[in-house]
Amino acid sequence: MHNPIRALVARLFRRSAPAASGPYRLYVRRTPGGAVLDIEHYLTAVIEILADEYLDGLLEIADDRGSARPYDGHAPERLLVERLVEAIGYELPLYGSEVAALADRLRAVAPVARIPQQRAEGGAAA
Repeated sequence: MHNPIRALVARLFRRSAPAASGPYRLYVRRTPGGAVLDIEHYLTAVIEILADEYLDGLLEIADDRGSARPYDGHAPERLLVERLVEAIGYELPLYGSEVAALADRLRAVAPVARIPQQRAEGGAAA
């Protein structure tokens, strides 16, 4: 399925090489305030697993959330969500040198720390 907006965004913000490539590709991109960790590959896999293996559970959660009933301190959909999280997992594994590679990429895009005291006193800027 072709999405023209996504294609435009991809052209504007081309991904560099992944910071980690297995089992899920992770990308890091600098932003004005810090960085973005792009986990699209992982999220796509999770959605596919949910659709293929847990659709009935998702429909049950949607049904419970949509039910009009007074709140009694019990949210039955929370238990279903917890079961899905436990079944699918919420951790992204990194293997071997990918740990250091991801750390290096994050350090590379980290904003440069400015020390306001130096500017005010004229220390480093002078």
